[in-house]
Amino acid sequence: MDEIVIDGVIGGWDVDAQEVVAQINQAKGDILVKLNSVGGSVIGGITIYNALKNHKKGLVTVEIGAIAASIASYIALAGDKVIANSNSTYMIHLASVPAFGNYIVLRKAADISEGLSSIIANTYVAKTKMGKSDVLSLMENETFYYGSEMKEAGFVDEIIDIESTEPKAEAHAVAMEGIKACNNALVEHSEELDFEAVAKLLPKEAVETKEVVDLSAQQHKARALYILEKGL
Repeated sequence: MDEIVIDGVIGGWDVDAQEVVAQINQAKGDILVKLNSVGGSVIGGITIYNALKNHKKGLVTVEIGAIAASIASYIALAGDKVIANSNSTYMIHLASVPAFGNYIVLRKAADISEGLSSIIANTYVAKTKMGKSDVLSLMENETFYYGSEMKEAGFVDEIIDIESTEPKAEAHAVAMEGIKACNNALVEHSEELDFEAVAKLLPKEAVETKEVVDLSAQQHKARALYILEKGL
């Protein structure tokens, strides 16, 4: 089994998505992904998620360490099996898009954020079997799960019992500090984040109509491309 470690803020300044993809492509069988991240670049996260989902040489198991938050929580669900520790934290929220400019630019950024959030929500729905509106509400409220709560909600398949005295409130506080640091890194490197580049991850023949009924991964990608190309 090949082991791939994703530890830190996802993006070229910390965890390089292309390096992770190269490791995935080199894997010859089953993959164990050791995931410990507060999130980072949406583009980087989608890149890694797609590469894991497209791995056909074996099964993908994702093991969440201390935390999988933001886009890292999306990456986690690329696993055929998702495992977490009893003291792990999992957080979901709406996709953030660094944006500065006039109302036209900001409206487009808002639409891209909404579209990406919908794509991510579809994956949460597929894993947990919750309703789409319920999932979006949880994302809007930046919902945290701790330990067994992740399995109860349906985000993970197995919880590994780890001896720990850390209460949920403390784990939540530590997670929030990590997420703040991640957001600061995103702002610092905002010039490197071109959300139009998401289109490069998607098939060119993606969309012919605005209606998206099937919630397959391919159509999730198609919807994102439609949003980016049409400026919805």
